[in-house]
Amino acid sequence: LYQERERLATVLLCNILGGPATNSILNSILREKYGWVYGVECGYTQFADTGLVAITLGCDKANLDKCLKAIDKEIAKLQSEPLSERKLKAAKKQLLGQLAISGDNGETQCLSMGKGLLAYGKITGDRKTKDLVDGITAEDVREMARVIFAPEKLSRLIYI
Repeated sequence: LYQERERLATVLLCNILGGPATNSILNSILREKYGWVYGVECGYTQFADTGLVAITLGCDKANLDKCLKAIDKEIAKLQSEPLSERKLKAAKKQLLGQLAISGDNGETQCLSMGKGLLAYGKITGDRKTKDLVDGITAEDVREMARVIFAPEKLSRLIYI
């Protein structure tokens, strides 16, 4: 929660991998290309001393193994190959757009400001947030993929 660069790189990584847009990597492959899932998401929950990244999906049992292999393959790519400058720029633009849209919701904005006050003792303005997101590099995203998705840190919970 308090490592600003790592936190924002993780938010961007999760957005790229399985964010709310249909152009996220997992949505593009698992849903749009193959039609294996009803939906797929990647989310990040921050805590003071740790965090949780979860990839969730809904699919038929027959497609589960294919989905898991495809997810592992895409994570391996993110760990080994830095994003191109074009993809990174597009991902940042999309994330900032999503943040701007969520800022239109008064309740969401108040909750975000409250969280900022409780966690950091300040409210980070839109300009500062944009500057922080713009400062994230392809290597930052790749490093977070390596750290978060290290095999020894992973676990799976499968409901059938």
